Amino acid sequence: MRLNIKTLLFAVPFLIGSCAEANDNHSVRPRRNRTEIKSATPAQKPVVQNVSAQKFKELIETGNGIILDVRTPGETAQGVIAGASTINIYDKQFAQKVNLMQKDVPIYLYCLSGSRSVHAAKVMASIGFKEIYNLKGGVNTWRRAGYKLTRPTATADKNIKQLSLAEFGKMLNTKEPVLVDFHTEWCSPCRKMAPIVDELKKENDGKVTVLRLDVDKSKEVAKFYGIQGVPVFIIYKNGKEVWRHSGAIPKETLQTEMDKALKM
Repeated sequence: MRLNIKTLLFAVPFLIGSCAEANDNHSVRPRRNRTEIKSATPAQKPVVQNVSAQKFKELIETGNGIILDVRTPGETAQGVIAGASTINIYDKQFAQKVNLMQKDVPIYLYCLSGSRSVHAAKVMASIGFKEIYNLKGGVNTWRRAGYKLTRPTATADKNIKQLSLAEFGKMLNTKEPVLVDFHTEWCSPCRKMAPIVDELKKENDGKVTVLRLDVDKSKEVAKFYGIQGVPVFIIYKNGKEVWRHSGAIPKETLQTEMDKALKM
C-alpha cells in the first residue's frame, strides 16, 4: 500500500507535538476521576481518646471543658484534680446524672487506675457526648507524673432548694422576675456559681426572686422545664420564660438580664 507523501508530512508535526507534551511532564500521570476525589473524606475524630497525664493536664488547662472524677466518695475525699465534678460510677443514677452535663464541651474523665473511667466513657458516649478524654492510668499516673491533687471543697449547701412541680409553679406565679439556677451539688461549675448567685439574691432582695434549685432532688421540675446540662439559668416573668443560659456566666451578665426583665 502506498502512502501519500503530502499526507504523511502534514501529520508529522501533530505527532511530535503530542510527544513533546508528555515529555514536558516527564511522565504520563493517570487522571483521577471525580468520583474518587469526592469520596475522599478525612478520618473522623474518635469520641473517646485515651491520653497521657501530661496531655490530660494540657487539655484541662485550656479551661474549655468539664473535668469529671468517677471514683467513690471515700476516694474523692482524699483528693481530686482541681476543678473536678464528682459522680460515683457505682451510683445507680450515674447515667441520669451525667446526662445533665453539657454535651457540647469536652469531658475530661478519670478514676484511680483508668478502668472505671473507660466504662464511664462508654456510657457517656452512648447518650450523646461527642468529645471525651480519658486519663490513661488514672490518678496513679497523674501522681507519678508529679502532678498534685487538691482537697475537695464541697460542703453542705443550705441555700439549695428541693421543690415539687406544683411548688415551683406557685413560685413563678408572681409579677416580679424570678431567676432560677438549676443546680446540682456534685457539679463543679455549679459550686463555683453558687456564691455569685447567693450574692445576687441579697443585692436584689425585694426586686427579683433568686432561687437555686437542686435538679437531682427536683426531677419533675427539671423534666417539665427541659433542663439539659447544669448549671442552667432561667429568668421567668409573669410565669413565662424570658431568658435562658447554659453553663457558668459572669455575675454582671446575670444582673444585666435581671434588669432587662424588670423593665419588661
